[in-house]
Amino acid sequence: MTFEQIRIAVESKLASWDGVPVEYDGAPQSQELIAAIEAKQSWARATIQHGNSSAPYKGSEPGIRRTGLLTFQIFTDKDKGSRPAALLADSLAEHFQFYRSGGLELLTASVQRVGPDSGWYMYLVSVPFRAG
Repeated sequence: MTFEQIRIAVESKLASWDGVPVEYDGAPQSQELIAAIEAKQSWARATIQHGNSSAPYKGSEPGIRRTGLLTFQIFTDKDKGSRPAALLADSLAEHFQFYRSGGLELLTASVQRVGPDSGWYMYLVSVPFRAG
């Protein structure tokens, strides 16, 4: 899989999540996302962090394998406590872990409580992946 194919597969899967508005790394913010942020409503940020690639040989042709980490930052109003962020993080982790599409395989999700910062309560969801 190419880096672009990985991005498309991840964004397609995220589009089927019935959660909150999402900010995609490097993409302009949608009007829905801007409105959620301004109203202190829950939202998420998605980032694809690519890792090592390798080219093990299968016969006479190399087969490219890629690794990486999907990270999702969950933001909720800090005045509502940790529960809304925890529930969203749990939902997102369940939606992504063990998902397979084409050559993309997502592994076990991890959830971390980050806590309050700048008016938001934050959780982090990390999902390692491999593609090839």
